[in-house]
Amino acid sequence: MTNEKHFDVLACDPRFGHKETTFRSIPASRLFHDQHGETYLYINPSYPRVEVITETLVDADKGRSYFTKYGTANE
Repeated sequence: MTNEKHFDVLACDPRFGHKETTFRSIPASRLFHDQHGETYLYINPSYPRVEVITETLVDADKGRSYFTKYGTANE
C-alpha cells in the first residue's frame, strides 16, 4: 500500500468539450506544475496536459472508513 496523497481535482475536461469536471481521488503523481506554477493533470496519453482549476487534498482514511462502515458491493 502506498502513502501517496490523493486529490479531488476540478478541471476542464477536453473529452467533453472542456466542461468543468471533478476527478475524484487523483494520485499526486498525475499532477504536475509548469515553469509558471500552473497545475496540470495527466489524464492519458491523448490528454497529457489538462489545466487544473482547483485541487483539494482527500482525507487518506475517507475510503477506508466508508468500507469499514458499509462494506463492499461484493459482500
